[in-house]
Amino acid sequence: MDVIPQAAVTRYGSYAELPGPMLDDTVLLIETDPGVLHGAWEVPGCYAFASVDGYGGDPCWLNVVGSPESAPLLIDTALGELGEKCYGITVPRGLDITKWIGRQQPNLWDAMRCDAPPTRPPGEERVAPLTDLAAVQAFLDRVNPHHSVRSDHPEVERWLGVADEASGALLAVGAFTRRRRGTAYLASIATAPESRGQGLGAAVTAALTRHAFTAGDETCTLAHYYPNEAAQRIYLRLGYRTTHQSQSTRFTRDRTAGCR
Repeated sequence: MDVIPQAAVTRYGSYAELPGPMLDDTVLLIETDPGVLHGAWEVPGCYAFASVDGYGGDPCWLNVVGSPESAPLLIDTALGELGEKCYGITVPRGLDITKWIGRQQPNLWDAMRCDAPPTRPPGEERVAPLTDLAAVQAFLDRVNPHHSVRSDHPEVERWLGVADEASGALLAVGAFTRRRRGTAYLASIATAPESRGQGLGAAVTAALTRHAFTAGDETCTLAHYYPNEAAQRIYLRLGYRTTHQSQSTRFTRDRTAGCR
């Protein structure tokens, strides 16, 4: 562990050096590879770490969590060390990141976690495993083109969903995945437009979450684009809580105004 007095930034070189609260942070749990840490940096009220972007596949991604007021110092310090090998950043919402990304529009999203099995909602008994990956992918392409994982993504352990009893057509689906740290993470939860308002999304989410705790996990996580109040209400009812409100973007090759 190196302390940099002139910048008042503490740098960590391995996961073994990180404080316990940092290791239990939701974003770290879902956004790091246990075998890769390009660096971690901390100031009071804020910290940053660079690891692999699991879903996107980028080999180096900088994540910053905590106070937006303290974040600029960490971003400058981390990017000054990482240089061109950093492909993008995730930072707290509310922070003006024009200095680092130029005029790009970042993606806005919320991270959430649940630390106990949910109450069983109506309709959960209809949720069943899905094995026809082609049908799942066709459904996602139709109802949610911006889904986070494809049906054949290697981090997916199982698909659960609800199908029409008469036709067999899919009505709602969701994926149980494990991030590179082994963290339980729900992805690509989607409901057909014609079936919304029936509680199917809640039923699938509850079943996926219950699977995590049945498997021995102590927490289950997910993320959703912001704003998405309908989805957020479902997750809150099931016991999830919002832990981070973030914005993310990949760097471009344009180095003007400090961006890549």
